[in-house]
Parts: sequence; structure tokens; C-alpha cells
Amino acid sequence: MKSKSISLNFIMNFLLTASSILFPLITFPYVSRVLGPTGTGAVAMGTSLVSYFTMVAMLGVPTYGIRACAQVRDDKKRLSKTVQELLIINLIMALVSYIAFFILLWLVPAFREESTLYTICSAAIILNVIGVNWVYQALEEYSYITFVSVLFKALGLGLMFLLVRNAGDVLWFGFVTVV
Repeated sequence: MKSKSISLNFIMNFLLTASSILFPLITFPYVSRVLGPTGTGAVAMGTSLVSYFTMVAMLGVPTYGIRACAQVRDDKKRLSKTVQELLIINLIMALVSYIAFFILLWLVPAFREESTLYTICSAAIILNVIGVNWVYQALEEYSYITFVSVLFKALGLGLMFLLVRNAGDVLWFGFVTVV
């Protein structure tokens, strides 16, 4: 496999980081004004709650996966086997996370009240698992990572302006946040 250009990877990583700063600078003032503190806070709470379950589902695979895949990236058969094994582990842990998540929603009355929003936000768990960004990092495909990330941020931005128009659009904003 040819070696990736360090300067290209640097530029792509810079664009990825810049987009992670720029898009919230555009979205936050709009959402804060439209949804107000209650709506914005509800989605932030849902996102925060789901992030704990996402961490459990990911089980450190992104960090380990980069290392393990980078070691075998020149051997397609071993790379494929490594990716499959890590993905199976992730999927099993995602199932465990979802079970724990829905038990928590059922047991905690305050969470039950916002269960629709939190369930929408929970799509992030499975999307993070099947996203397998760690494979592309191991293969040094930063152009692909940057393209997909910026594409989905732009899609989310467009959806936010289309779907989030008044204080009652909290569920739509939860959906857009997942996108």
C-alpha cells in the first residue's frame, strides 16, 4: 500500500478540526434562539446521556482498532478478519448498551418523560459502531474521513434550517443532532 502524504493528511485533519469548530458556531446561536434554553437543554441532556452508552458500546475499539488495523493493513485477509472481529465485539456491546439504556429509560421517571427524544438521540450508539472511522484512520484515509464528516455536517446544517423552526421542534433537533 502506498504511503499517504503527510502534508495531505495534515490539511485534511486541519479541515476536519476547523469544520468541528465552524459548524457549531453557525448552529448554536440559531438553535438557542429558536428552541430556547428548555429545548436546547433537553437535547443536550439526551446527547449527554447517550454519550455514556456510546462509550460502553465502543469499548475502546476506536483506539485499539486503529493500532490493530494499522499493523495488518498491507494484508487484506488479516485486515478483513481484524475489522470483522472488532465490529462483532462492537455490535455485541451496542446491544448490551441498548438494553441498559432502555432499562434506564423505563426505571427513571424523569428519563421516561423524555423517552422519545432520548430514543431518537440513541441512534448515535449504533451509528458510531457501524461508522468504523478507526479503519479509515488506520488506513490513513483522512480525505475520506474529512469528506464524509463535512458532508454530514452540511446535511445536518441544512436539515436544521429546514426542520427546526419553532420551540416545538425539539425532536427534530434531536434527529438533526444525530445526523
